[in-house]
Amino acid sequence: MSQETPRHLPPEALDDWMAKISELMGVDEDVDIGAVLDLTRDVAHDVARPAAPLTTFVLGLALGRLPRDQFETAFADFHAKLTELAGQQTGS
Repeated sequence: MSQETPRHLPPEALDDWMAKISELMGVDEDVDIGAVLDLTRDVAHDVARPAAPLTTFVLGLALGRLPRDQFETAFADFHAKLTELAGQQTGS
């Protein structure tokens, strides 16, 4: 890996990537990148690393089934529930 291509970027550095993939996939909703990264970190640490992308995938599926006007409220609710569930897994 070259030093010119860092693999660990702050959430604001991912804005361009998020814009590109959102356009490609036809996603118009604003996504809180920091919240998604926090969730994946918590799941990776409290459950298991492979559980992190699976969790965010299922989160996306659940959000995608909802009407657009419920996105922000549901995202916050699901995020809180998933973070709590992950935290309950430590020491299991």
